Amino acid sequence: MGKITAGSKISCRVCRTLDVGDFSILHQLTWFNMAVHSNSEYAKGTWFKERSLAGPIIFAVADGLVHHADNIAELLAQDGYEIYAYIGVDNVKITSPVLSGDTLKADAEVVDLRPTKNPERFLFIYKNKTYNQRDQQVIEYQTTMMVTKKD
Repeated sequence: MGKITAGSKISCRVCRTLDVGDFSILHQLTWFNMAVHSNSEYAKGTWFKERSLAGPIIFAVADGLVHHADNIAELLAQDGYEIYAYIGVDNVKITSPVLSGDTLKADAEVVDLRPTKNPERFLFIYKNKTYNQRDQQVIEYQTTMMVTKKD
């Protein structure tokens, strides 16, 4: 019996503080430059009172925290699997804004690891909930990856 079972925790060993420079470069790289994300004066008049990180970028940072230092690849390798493809993301919920200076930490766990119709391929599903330094959840979602069994 493998070590990877539903409910298994995925080690997320790092946290990340996002500063003004992170906001600027992430928004420029992704083209999420709406005023609430890029214009400090405009953002003062919103309920955030300052620039906030765009939702899709929150996802990118949160998923990066889970995959940092090959956490998932290492977990899968323990049972002889390797990542084949990133299949999709479901049920994304942005639950709190991310503001400059927030420190994010991921809390991920295995939902399922099951075979597909192809005996060489398996679906690996995990759920990520990411929190800020005040333990407020900022995002949650479920990811499906295709993995293969190593020889």
